[in-house]
Amino acid sequence: MDDDKIPQLLLERFHRDLALLHRLLGSFPTIERFLKADPQPVRRILDIGCGGGDLLVYLRKRLGVDVVGIDLKPGRILDVPMVAADASRDLLPDSDVAVCSLLAHHLSPEENIAMIRNVGRSCRRFLILDLIRHPLPLTLFAIFLCPLISREAGADGRLSVRRAYTPEEFRAMAEEALGGKGTVEIDVSPFLSRQVVDIRYTLEAAR
Repeated sequence: MDDDKIPQLLLERFHRDLALLHRLLGSFPTIERFLKADPQPVRRILDIGCGGGDLLVYLRKRLGVDVVGIDLKPGRILDVPMVAADASRDLLPDSDVAVCSLLAHHLSPEENIAMIRNVGRSCRRFLILDLIRHPLPLTLFAIFLCPLISREAGADGRLSVRRAYTPEEFRAMAEEALGGKGTVEIDVSPFLSRQVVDIRYTLEAAR
């Protein structure tokens, strides 16, 4: 999926397979749970790497919030606002909380650090849901999920687990990005199927 020359039809099939994986992994309800536990009002949510926009549609329906997505190659859901932008450097829409699901493993440590810093200029909180690099989730993905998706998506998924970061690596990136101007908490699921990096910025982080 990182190939800039990927045909549009194949990209759309990737988005459909990714939406299926999100449902099977429970990614959307997990993000919803973290958002509902926010002690402050959440009125607008920014989805970074929104893809086809499925998470935006889900959160708008479940939480009744305004949503906006950004992606280098946004999908085609016409009733959801999406902007083509680079989250590591472009000015982002002001929102209460930014979310990012299954994107971080596609980025280098330097790109993740830049993204975390950039999000802090527009949002007070950043939830990053991603995979964990470990043999257990790689084996479970190959056995139980690959048969349900396309060959291309299965290959991409296995590569994604191998490229993912450990929780320790993610904490180091987030703390370097914040430079003491925020807090980081990481929630790891059973069987190491995913991690949620919960970043909360201080007011000074946006300056």
